[in-house]
Amino acid sequence: MSSPQLPLSFSPAVPAPRPMPTPATLMPGPTGHHAVDAAVRGVANAADLPLAEQLAAYEAAHRTLREVLAAIEA
Repeated sequence: MSSPQLPLSFSPAVPAPRPMPTPATLMPGPTGHHAVDAAVRGVANAADLPLAEQLAAYEAAHRTLREVLAAIEA
């Protein structure tokens, strides 16, 4: 038994690729903690900065988050 032949004009539907997420679309809602919210905004805004400034923004956010966590654990 042979398989059915598809018309020459047949093309299966290919889903459109989803856009890559950006920091702004991945940004969570407010945490209610001012310093944490500012650090998260800083990371989201860093994507538009030159590479050296991105690194400084990421390091500042990391430092802030470590300080907040240390204060919570104390």
